[in-house]
Amino acid sequence: MARKRAFLSAEWSSRWNRSYASLSPERMKGADKVAIALIKQEVTPGMRVKPIEPEKYYSEARINDGDRIVFRIEGETVWFVDVIPHDHIGRYGKRFDGLF
Repeated sequence: MARKRAFLSAEWSSRWNRSYASLSPERMKGADKVAIALIKQEVTPGMRVKPIEPEKYYSEARINDGDRIVFRIEGETVWFVDVIPHDHIGRYGKRFDGLF
């Protein structure tokens, strides 16, 4: 019998809440799908999950051609940091304090 993976707990930053609220309904739906997959630990090739250079403190997951989720997994928790355009991913190359 296969072992079931436990869902990760989730925390959302205030920055995530503001960014998410500004998305169109279609883009929200895409962000929801990726966030749920991360919580369920079901990373798919289309998400293209990878660490953000140079410090690799945060990771990114692809929502669509233009949008990315910035997140971090610590222990059994996925910390959702922001939803940003791909062109802004460099802002998260270094660690930010005070996001949570």
